[in-house]
This record gives sequence, structure tokens and C-alpha cells, in this order.
Amino acid sequence: MKKLLIYAVMIAASVQVSLAQDAECATKLSLFSEYVKANNFKDAEPIWRDTRKSCPGFHQAIYTYGERILNHLAENAPDAATKEKHVRDLMVLIEEYQKHFPDKVSGVDSRKAMYLFENGVGTKDEVYGLLEKAVKTDLENTTNGKALYTYFEMFVDKFEGGNSTYQLQDVFNLYDVISDKIDIETNKLSEELDELLKIEETQELNSRQERSKNRCVVNIESYEIIRTSMDSKIEKLATCDRLVPFLEKSYEENKTNEEWLNRAAARLYKKGCSDSPLFEKISDQLYNINPTPQAAYNKGVNQMKKGNKTKALEFFNQAADLYKDVNKKADVYYTIATQVYGNSNKSQARVFCEKTLQVKPSYDKAYLYIAQLYANSVNEAADDAFDKRAVYWLAAQTARKAGTSAGNAAAATYDKLAPSRQEIFAAGKSGQQICFKGWIGKCVTVPTL
Repeated sequence: MKKLLIYAVMIAASVQVSLAQDAECATKLSLFSEYVKANNFKDAEPIWRDTRKSCPGFHQAIYTYGERILNHLAENAPDAATKEKHVRDLMVLIEEYQKHFPDKVSGVDSRKAMYLFENGVGTKDEVYGLLEKAVKTDLENTTNGKALYTYFEMFVDKFEGGNSTYQLQDVFNLYDVISDKIDIETNKLSEELDELLKIEETQELNSRQERSKNRCVVNIESYEIIRTSMDSKIEKLATCDRLVPFLEKSYEENKTNEEWLNRAAARLYKKGCSDSPLFEKISDQLYNINPTPQAAYNKGVNQMKKGNKTKALEFFNQAADLYKDVNKKADVYYTIATQVYGNSNKSQARVFCEKTLQVKPSYDKAYLYIAQLYANSVNEAADDAFDKRAVYWLAAQTARKAGTSAGNAAAATYDKLAPSRQEIFAAGKSGQQICFKGWIGKCVTVPTL
């Protein structure tokens, strides 16, 4: 009985110590976090360092706020040696974060690489090694677009520098890997954005949803910039004059390899080599092996090159019907709108842009194209000169629906082309509704003076 009593006392004492320690950790966390929020890093640093040492597993904010503190110290370091010290500490910090909160942090190697790269610390080989490890062993968690592009850029530089370890096919393979990764991350973001846009159709978004919407838009645009940068980097390596013979040599041994045929067709299409006989040969072979939606789409491209829009439309519609992926389906509808119809049949072009938006509300290019169609129809929209230029208000409204920086920029351009306040006053049409004839069939309200 006496032993049990002693044991109970020891447990109670241990609990009290633990509770006291937790209370002390909480106090320290509260103190330095408030300093960080106020950008008072000088007063935050000593308390944070003490908390990091004595309460390493207490709360993840020790690491998220710690990253801000160390970033600030690195950015404001008085010399290179001090800067490197803080950057190296950042690398240790992210490892500690992963150790104590493994479910809260990911992509550690790519983050460490970018700490070095963005601060100009370490060697290129060190950065490259970390990025290579991230892409090869932890691609699922490597979502930093800039890190992905940095690795691709370094890889291409090694190839162009004459390093015999790297072959042109290796460059293409890495391009495919990173492009696929960008597609995956972009699709996740666009699906989230689509859901938010559906909510926004019936009710105002709350502050959290609005932040999520803005995050999705910004990150999607960032990934598109990365993709464009990759295309520019590889452009001189993948000209049609170089790409077609390169793929031609491998065709016979791969003509039953569906993955190779898909990759080759995609590469030729993206590089503007779809008018080559090889693209048609690969597309026909792919369609014969397995008439997938992508194979049908490629056949549509071939028919467009031959000027057979009717047959092209047949293949494109087949592709759209077969695709289950809303992103791919939207791409096909947009191709029909812009390539099959375009300015030659604006009404149908708008119909297919609207189909694009039905399956994927965040497809901003569809709004921009409809706006462009309106802007190109000024002279057919009305008889009166003022009313004609009023079409630009409709174009601006449509472009703005894209919800992107490109959409806002286009809208601003169209607004400048619309009647000015002085012209509205002179025409006496302030607040009036103007309806457009022909295929447009919509109305706008003149701004009220």
C-alpha cells in the first residue's frame, strides 16, 4: 500500500511538472508570436530560440514563426558569413519541424534547396543535389513551382554544357515529368477554384473562402508562368528541325508503345510540328492501337491541318465525349471554339466557350475569348456609332469574369475603348440600356454619370 501511495505521488508530481512546463512553453510561444506578428524580430528572436530549445515539440508555430525570424535575419545579415549561418539554421529548422510534426511539413529537400538558392548560399552542385533528390524521391510532396523550374533549368544547363551524362532524351523525359507534376497541381487548384466559383454563383464568399479563391488564382498563374519558362528554356533544343528527325529514328521500335506514341504526339503538337507527316503517322497509329480521347483529338488536329473542319469537328467531339477528365474535356471544347469556329462563326465559338465554362468554371481563357469575339464585332453590333462602341463595355464585363490579372488587364483595355464620360453626357445616354443585334443578342447598361 505504501509503495502504491509513493507511486501515485510520483505520478502526480510528474503531471504537475509537465503542466507547469506546458504553461511556460505556452507563455513563451505567445510572447514571441506576438512580436513576429508585429514584425518585431529583434525582441522575438531570443524568446523564440529559448522556446525552440526547451519546448521543441510543443507547437508547430515554433517552426512556422521561426522560419520568418530566420528569413528576416538572413535578409538583413551584415555580411555573407552571417547570412549563411542563418540560412544553414533554416535548413536545420525544417528538419526539426519534420521530426516533431511529420504530418505538418513536406517537401523538405526542395525547401532546403530553395533556402540556399534564393539566398545565394552554397554551391550550385549542393542546390542541384537537393533538388534532384526531391524530384526523384519525393516528387509527390515537391509542389514549389520555382523549385521544379530551377531543377529543370540546371538540368538543361548541364546538357547544354556538354556533360555526356545528360542526353537529349533525358531532357525530354524530365520535361514530361515536371509538366505532368504541374498538371496535377494545377488541376487540384482549379478543381478547388471551380467549387468556390459554384458557391459564388449563389452566395457571397466568406473571408476564408475568398482567401482560398485568391490563393488558387495566384498559384495557377504561377504554375503557368513556370510552364511558359520551361517551354522557353527547351525551345532551341526542341525545334521541329531537330525534334522530328529525333523522334523519327525511334518510331519503328516504339510504334506499338502507346505511352511513347502519346508523348511523341504531345511533344510535336506543343512545339508546333503538327503539320509534319510524322505527327499524322503517329496519330493514326495511336488511334488504330487504341482510339483514346487523346488519339481522337490528334486525329482532329490532323484534319484541321488539311482544312477539313467538318471531319475535325467529328474527331474533336468524339474526344470531348470520351474524356472523363473535366480539364481535358474543357480543353477540347476551347479548341473547337477557337480553332474550328473562331471569328468565322462567332456564335458557335461562344457556344463552345460556354460549354468549356460549364464543365470548368475557372477556365479563364474562355471568358477572354468571348470578350475578344465581342470586341471584334463592334461594327456589326449596332448602327449608331455610340452604340457600336458600347460593345466594349460588354467585352470588359466578360473579361473581368475571368477573375485573373490577364482578365482585369483586358477589361481595362476594353473600358478605354468604350465611350468616355464626356461622350456619354453628349449622347444623353447615361443609365440607358443598349441591346446589340445579330449574334451577340445581349444588352449593357450605360454607366450613370
